[in-house]
Amino acid sequence: MIVTDLSNSFNPCPKNTQNNSKKNVKKSEEEFCIMPKSKLYSTVRTEIYCERHEVYFSKAYRQKSINDGLIVFLAKESHRGTNGVHGKNGDKLNRQLKKLAQKAWCKYYNKTKEEFIKEYGKANN
Repeated sequence: MIVTDLSNSFNPCPKNTQNNSKKNVKKSEEEFCIMPKSKLYSTVRTEIYCERHEVYFSKAYRQKSINDGLIVFLAKESHRGTNGVHGKNGDKLNRQLKKLAQKAWCKYYNKTKEEFIKEYGKANN
């Protein structure tokens, strides 16, 4: 049996660089936010408020929140910390953001509470 070394005859497939360029473009674009200004969060990404939070973040509503401008920028602790919106003690902040988002959405899009419920499943009074 003759064994031939073929390792030099194969070239690796080039990586798809298109996905990487899309990510870079997405980060540099201005992110659309209709939320009112607040001391709890920022409406633009800054050095301190660097983590984007989609107010309605479940699988069904994440992209809808982004498209509708229901995003805020939080400090790391306010986002992922114990008292942050995704932390074990963050329910109060999460509910507060949802109430503000509902009011902002209804005002910006000139819609009713019932229309909000159709879009996002429930109202946050």
